[in-house]
Amino acid sequence: MCAVRVGLIGTGFGANVVAPGVRCLDGAELVAVTSGRLERAQAVASEYGLGHAYDDYHTMLHEAQLDLVAITAPPYLHHEMAIAAFEAGAHVLCEKPLAMNVTEAEAMLATAERHNRVHAVDHEFRFVPARRALKRLIDAGEIGEPFLVRIAQLRGGRPPAEDSWWRDRARGGGVLQAIGSHFIDAVRLWIGPFAAVQADLRSVAMQGATAEDTASVSFRLQNGVTGSINLSQGAKGGPNRVEVYGPKGSLFIEGTMLYRSTGGDPEEIAPDDAVDQGRLEDPRLGPFVELAQRVVDRINGKDSGPFPTFADGLEVQRVMDAIRRSSDERREVAISEI
Repeated sequence: MCAVRVGLIGTGFGANVVAPGVRCLDGAELVAVTSGRLERAQAVASEYGLGHAYDDYHTMLHEAQLDLVAITAPPYLHHEMAIAAFEAGAHVLCEKPLAMNVTEAEAMLATAERHNRVHAVDHEFRFVPARRALKRLIDAGEIGEPFLVRIAQLRGGRPPAEDSWWRDRARGGGVLQAIGSHFIDAVRLWIGPFAAVQADLRSVAMQGATAEDTASVSFRLQNGVTGSINLSQGAKGGPNRVEVYGPKGSLFIEGTMLYRSTGGDPEEIAPDDAVDQGRLEDPRLGPFVELAQRVVDRINGKDSGPFPTFADGLEVQRVMDAIRRSSDERREVAISEI
């Protein structure tokens, strides 16, 4: 079987995670890279021994004979890049968030289905060991039927540069898209689809930015579970914590560790995960490799397990669009409105 030929668009996350991650896959090889700066693409190509480096992804799609395109460019470019890749005959693994809005996401999914291509969105945090174990315990009824979820990631970091797309809402910047999309995907996977949201998005640390660095979201799921997601890149030294409560106890993730409580002292739960998440330097690499291997296997006609598809990305996008509308209009918004 010939290796799946992978082309990479983007050399930020793409160079730090996707390129070394593809090197760990069975049945795939990275053959080409595109960056907005040709010298950056050439540097990545030199590091990984690639024969093709471009500053125009259209040229890469035309010349490099790709089977799979990994898109890690800023969100405002995802729609046009994915459509072009599908129309060139490639499968697509797209960085989250999938798109800028539901209309774009719907068009991306429809194009993938029309061309009968494999499509995946990079919610690699599904494969973090503690999160996988949390889902397993919820599904096994360890805490009974969940009724409350609380998520907080309140940790300041170095602010983005003045010219960074991360500061610009029109280019897909902000903490909701970058971090909130992962947690929305997680809640949907663990417990169920969203019904309604009430949200406040604001920037407290990025002066002059149009994108938010702080997000406060209350939600209700279709099964009646309620919860909150609070995120901030402007907070100083806050927690990184996920909590799920049921009538028989609670599960919570603090950092990378999973705990269970039934009323007494919390008990640490060791994930029984066969995936070797520690073999690579960057903690994102193990989860990415697990996701990407499943995508490559699907392209090669094998089924090594489910992965998040454009259909999942569309539903996450629907929730994010509702959150933005709620913040803009200062009211609760039903997901069915989007």
